Amino acid sequence: MSVPATILLVDDDPSVLDTFSKMIRAMGYTCRTARDGLEALDGLKLEESDIVLADIRMPRMDGMTLLKEIKSGSREIDVIMMTAFDAEYNSVAVIEAGATDFIAKPFHQDELHAKVKRILRERQLKAELLYLSIHDSLTGLYNRRYLYQKLQEEVERAKRQKRHLALIIVDVDHFKEYNDTHGHLDGDQALALIAQILTASIRQNVDTAYRYGGDEFAILLIETDLGQARRIAERIRRSFEAKKVNGCTLSLGVAQMVAEDETQDLIRKADEAMYRAKRAGGNRVEEFAPRPQGE
Repeated sequence: MSVPATILLVDDDPSVLDTFSKMIRAMGYTCRTARDGLEALDGLKLEESDIVLADIRMPRMDGMTLLKEIKSGSREIDVIMMTAFDAEYNSVAVIEAGATDFIAKPFHQDELHAKVKRILRERQLKAELLYLSIHDSLTGLYNRRYLYQKLQEEVERAKRQKRHLALIIVDVDHFKEYNDTHGHLDGDQALALIAQILTASIRQNVDTAYRYGGDEFAILLIETDLGQARRIAERIRRSFEAKKVNGCTLSLGVAQMVAEDETQDLIRKADEAMYRAKRAGGNRVEEFAPRPQGE
């Protein structure tokens, strides 16, 4: 069961707070209240809200200033502005200032409910589109494009904080032959199985796994040195080998970031190590090792 959306109602009139909060709860949403913009901002620091429903005219901090403060932050909060018919602000000015919608007092519950439902539908659609844009549809792992974005962020963070960062590139040995023999449906199941093993082998909400290409995967390991990354890679290799997917094994290349590395350097190193594993016969883990000068 989904959690009801939370609406923060902001108005300096106690009777309005009482009437509208009952209306919002009757629509099936959670309602919190604040008496002006400053109190609303304090409340948002303590607990997130999906939608802020705020009057424009309030003491200490009015609704337009509150709207500006909300929009200047990084939080995704939709704002509906309320005002009387004779107010100095019209709907165009309010929307241009960053509000999601505008409603004039007095209003009927159905009118407010329609606006809230539209906002929540649009939020859901936006979330679904974001998920599809950064995830691989077959495996559910993050996709190649998001790997580059995340890797750049983590390389910069590791340099700034002087922390370890490791990358594993995984390739499926003999996958083309497996596909040709067993068909693409079985091939897809093998890739999905690998995704499950990768996900189970890393720390949730810390490390991240990606489908890098057709039968290639990547794992980004935060605050992880080369030795730790190799142990994780070995665990993944053994887990897949134990599944006995007719002739398929894994070749894994492990690389650790050094101070001068950029995003592409770390990928190149892990790729090079992975290809060394494949050239050695596959079903093995190789670490990146710099070539001796002169080779």
